[in-house]
Amino acid sequence: MSALDRLLVDAAVAVSPAAHRTARREQWAADVRDAHELDLSPTALAFGALTTALFHRRAGHRSTWGESMTAPPLDVRPAPHTIRTVPVLVVVALLSLVAAGAWLILQPNYGYESDADRVVGTAGLWTLVFIVPGAATTLAALALRTPIGRRRVGASMIAAATVTGVLAPLTTVTAAFPLPTIPLFLALAGWLVAVRARGWTWSLALVPVLALALDWSGTMYQLLPVRWSPFIVGMPAMSVIVAGVIASRFSTDAPARVEQHPEALVDKSA
Repeated sequence: MSALDRLLVDAAVAVSPAAHRTARREQWAADVRDAHELDLSPTALAFGALTTALFHRRAGHRSTWGESMTAPPLDVRPAPHTIRTVPVLVVVALLSLVAAGAWLILQPNYGYESDADRVVGTAGLWTLVFIVPGAATTLAALALRTPIGRRRVGASMIAAATVTGVLAPLTTVTAAFPLPTIPLFLALAGWLVAVRARGWTWSLALVPVLALALDWSGTMYQLLPVRWSPFIVGMPAMSVIVAGVIASRFSTDAPARVEQHPEALVDKSA
């Protein structure tokens, strides 16, 4: 169990009802520790524990983690936690991009800002456009139910795209093509690798190209009212997420084989 996994489990236990903390700590720690035996992501399970604790603090539900891990062998898709982690993280990424437009609206008018305003404004914009969506989609890739090797490669590519997106505005390199297309392509490619997308879905790489072309040509500024124009800043990244969601619907992921576990990990007190 990594330090991040342990931190997530500890946080999940901390927000759980006091009467259930001991049982949940034992169950969740065991589930995360044994995740690799079922080719599941320990981080995904740990994050699932946290979301389950947050959304089911008072619900008298029974955890199904142990049942999914201890049932007789049958072909099913693994269901390691109650709250679906990937959709939550995708929504976080989208909301961050929407918030980037709102952040721009709150900035002082051009020519009236101070040096501090520019620093804070730029840092906030890069955080909302690159860092938060990049971190959320990286974790989402790790939380997928595809083979762990593909998840790690895909997540690494998305993380690299995030770093590239942050550093690209700082470079003075000239190229025959727009440099901002690199992190967009890299992020989408990482997601397609992670979800085991079908071959034809790679044509969805044209979606962010089209979005970036509309942005750079000024077409969107002509189509949208002026008050909505700040939200265009997140449109290319949003197009990557939309293309990734579409590709996920056509994943070639096969059902997983769930083997019998010697000891149930069911929290009966929850």
